[in-house]
Amino acid sequence: MRVSEVFVSVQGEGPSLGRPAVFLRLSGCNLSCTWCDTKYAWYGGEELSVDVVAERVLDLLRRYRGVSLLVVTGGEPLLQSEELAELLARLRREIPYLEVEVETNGTVDPRAVIDYVDRLIVSPKLSNSGLPEEVRRVSEGVIEVIRTRRDRVYVKVVVEGPEDTEELLRLVKELGVDRDRVYLMPQASTIGELRHKLPTVVEMAIEYGFRVSDRLQIVGEFR
Repeated sequence: MRVSEVFVSVQGEGPSLGRPAVFLRLSGCNLSCTWCDTKYAWYGGEELSVDVVAERVLDLLRRYRGVSLLVVTGGEPLLQSEELAELLARLRREIPYLEVEVETNGTVDPRAVIDYVDRLIVSPKLSNSGLPEEVRRVSEGVIEVIRTRRDRVYVKVVVEGPEDTEELLRLVKELGVDRDRVYLMPQASTIGELRHKLPTVVEMAIEYGFRVSDRLQIVGEFR
């Protein structure tokens, strides 16, 4: 597996916001969003066996007894689906109480790993990402998982403001996901930008029945 980093922090976004977690950030991504805050994970990384990655994750889980959540992120972690499925199966055997979240941009089929995942956090990209639609289109595998395993799927969308409303509503309709499982996040890289845009995002959520996610890693300036 190509690994960018393994560390302990708190989940800064989405349905598990504020929960302590072990983060496994895998290297490599098939997109190049202009506002991406982890561009360092697009390339490089350390090539490790599944066994070595498992031991690194388990070491942190054993060291921090209050942590029971693993967040697999990237990059795009599902580019390594086969090895990831093997890893998650092993971790489940070793720590039965472990909860697993996998964050994905939605362009890669998640079905190889879904049986080992408590929450699949799909972050489809809008045109504000700077990418053409054909590049960022959600995969048929994601649509299938939403249809058959919808209790495990959440959607997290980065928005600039009201100008994204029409595209956002069209996307949610195409996905067939319940609106109370959709989290809107302001596009921001500084706390000033975040606080400036957050009220508008709150207004969008109120009007259309979505949820709002803060971005604690920006507020607290941690990874």
